Amino acid sequence: MSNNIFSGVTEVYDQYERIAEFAKELTDYPRENKILFYKAGEKDSYSYFSMKYYPIDNVGHIGVEIHIESNVPTIYRQEEKGKLKLEIVVEPSAIDNFRKALFNLARNKEGTAILFGSDNRLDD
Repeated sequence: MSNNIFSGVTEVYDQYERIAEFAKELTDYPRENKILFYKAGEKDSYSYFSMKYYPIDNVGHIGVEIHIESNVPTIYRQEEKGKLKLEIVVEPSAIDNFRKALFNLARNKEGTAILFGSDNRLDD
């Protein structure tokens, strides 16, 4: 993951069925100002990944908070675990492209799904 300021990588495994279910939730997002959440792995465990989707304005921009934790071989040294949380801003068309890529990944049981954020930073 990267937001042009911070970046990080982790490996987390999940079931294809869960990925397809989450892709269905992304259909026509954002609707009803709903917050969506997806996670794989467990916090403060071997490895972790989560995405929280939320509308951030009235013109369709969506914030995505991404949280990752690196793989570690032991639970006894939490200091060795890398953690990163960042936000990217995306547009509905990017969500739709990501949703389609998730469906393809789940159906084909291989591939990559990339959610591209906007290069523009939104001002408050």
